[in-house]
Amino acid sequence: MKQKHSKNRAKPYNKPTPARRNERFSKNYSFIQRSKQMEETQRRQKFPTTAIKEFEPVAELLPEVQDDNNEAGFYEQLVTGFNHIPTSQILSFNTEEPIVLASKKIKLKKAKRSEIKKINADLETCNSFSKRFDFELSTDNINDLIAKKDVKSIKSNWTALGNLKFEIPQLFPDSAAKHPDSNEPTTIENSSDLQKLEVKTSICANAILPLSALQSELFYIANNYQDLYYPHRTLSNAEDIRYVYCLHALNHMLKVRSLILRNNEKVSALAKSMKLSPNEVSIPESFRDQGLKRMKVVFIVPFRESALKIVNIIGDLLFGSQDDQARKNSIANYESFLGDYSGNTIYFPKTNPKPVDYEQTFSGNTDDNFKLGIRFTKKTMSLFSDMNTSDMLIASPLGLRMLVTDKDNDFDFLNSIELLIVDQAELFLAQNWENLLHSLDHLHLQPQKLPDTNCQRVRTWCLSGASSFYRQTLLFSSHDLPEFRAVVNSKCNNYQGMIRVSNLIENGHIRNVLTPIQQIFRRISCSNVESTFDDRFQYFVKHIMPQFSKPGFSHCMLYVPSYFDYVRIRNHFKTEMISFVQINEYTKKEKISRARDIFFHSGASVLLYSERAHFFRRTRIKGIRNLIIYQPPNFPHFYSEMINLMLESNQNPRDGFEEAMSVTVLFTKYDLLTLSHIVGSENAVKLTRGKKDSYVFSTKN
Repeated sequence: MKQKHSKNRAKPYNKPTPARRNERFSKNYSFIQRSKQMEETQRRQKFPTTAIKEFEPVAELLPEVQDDNNEAGFYEQLVTGFNHIPTSQILSFNTEEPIVLASKKIKLKKAKRSEIKKINADLETCNSFSKRFDFELSTDNINDLIAKKDVKSIKSNWTALGNLKFEIPQLFPDSAAKHPDSNEPTTIENSSDLQKLEVKTSICANAILPLSALQSELFYIANNYQDLYYPHRTLSNAEDIRYVYCLHALNHMLKVRSLILRNNEKVSALAKSMKLSPNEVSIPESFRDQGLKRMKVVFIVPFRESALKIVNIIGDLLFGSQDDQARKNSIANYESFLGDYSGNTIYFPKTNPKPVDYEQTFSGNTDDNFKLGIRFTKKTMSLFSDMNTSDMLIASPLGLRMLVTDKDNDFDFLNSIELLIVDQAELFLAQNWENLLHSLDHLHLQPQKLPDTNCQRVRTWCLSGASSFYRQTLLFSSHDLPEFRAVVNSKCNNYQGMIRVSNLIENGHIRNVLTPIQQIFRRISCSNVESTFDDRFQYFVKHIMPQFSKPGFSHCMLYVPSYFDYVRIRNHFKTEMISFVQINEYTKKEKISRARDIFFHSGASVLLYSERAHFFRRTRIKGIRNLIIYQPPNFPHFYSEMINLMLESNQNPRDGFEEAMSVTVLFTKYDLLTLSHIVGSENAVKLTRGKKDSYVFSTKN
């Protein structure tokens, strides 16, 4: 019995497909193979080399080939005819003689000339876009990019960004002519300045201008399709940065969609002239404009509140400035989106207010498990679209990892990503850094299922598995850390290079310490990065823990940034029968209150405190007399916060330890970046490379 064909396009290859579809794929494959053979044969034959005078529309070329009613013979002539004509000649404009195909001259109709000028104008507006994605990397180029070979470094200084380091791979004979220079750009004042940078006209009309100096410089880099690592995001410039990358992402997406729609019209006209289906036409190489999957842009942000702001900015750039009610009419499913991604703001106490950065970080919806697909059509923007039909994806690291690990669905939609934006990267350390790394490892992998895309429209570098070298990555964080540099160094292979912003820190967060106390920095010797965890623990057990048994040593907080170190120390304390209480990110409120009370009233000599607990709660711990920082904090402003908890106003006047106070920081030479944010870049170098193993900083009056 003949099995019915399912209309479900989600799993088209698990069931028998219609005969028409199978014929189409077999014919396309046959055409490609026959074209290679015929091209080699025709190279040995004479072909008219007369100079070309006018551009001939593809739709006008095809009917001249059809001299035989036999379908197979027709397709054979079709492939042969196209292989005689180089793509550069098909898309040339300033030429001299008409095209001669199979010894027949074809005349250009005057009615088509206006359309040709329009196509020419469209190509000019997407000039840098076309140059980037039409360039084909050779095997040697790819090997050099992987090995980081022949990379030219250029240092520059711009007004807003500061010190920049350009890292440009030398892939061309004359790289200086192919890559943008490092000169500081001018400020973008009006819409004409944006149009000069090839921004779509519809966006220029709605953009908020003028852009600031920081925004102009960031957009200049992003618009040149170079990777960017910017570790100086602050609360004051956060919205400016968000606006720039939303502007760039939308501009890129509209260019992609307009190119595809333009070529769709050409293919339809071509098929109509041949009285065939568009899927049955042999398409020229110049029409390759797609990836294996539709999705092109991915935003990775920590909270739903960030996703809400991104959608609102993109909506305003598309449809003009609107309120929530107007957006419901212009953006599909916006009302449901608003219900899911707004509200749920954490309660901030009025009597003992939290720090300003805490309130701004956790304002709005702070759910960290979400994924949102966005689809663009000619006139609309739809939210909650399916992953395989979406143009953009906004997700948290956890939400993206759940998509990747979902057994019921594949992650093929991540194959053809051309723009990756990672914002507020420092917050991912407090969530789960492994989620981000796991998600990035699943970009540009070989599809698990045969895509629905017409392979004749897929770019050749995408078919050859080189998509990762055409992906631009923009990474923004509040400070520089080895984890961020590792991502940039190992997972960013943009063939147009990388720009790093690296400014020296004159005064670290130690300047914000108010408690008059000496701070001792102790350097731990270690041979390599892998041994730092064990070396640090052994140093702590051998040199720090013996102090716990000394008389008069009490009210000691042990601050531990890494949860793995936290668990290791906790288990050791239990083995050694150390009197301690603990607070981590998983501790319930009742137990936190009990631990604080026991510690304040000398019921336990040690409080084991995790960095993530402080990040999510900012609990004010009172009664600290001795502070031991197991490793420099990943969030440098926590350093001054923890020491300022030791002010006299937070002490127990009846504990009997008025003068016994100390601060000890353990570090290795590999903690240079975190130390720079605490004591400044110059002092950090002295700490990590000096002859001594112990250094003292004093804030005593």
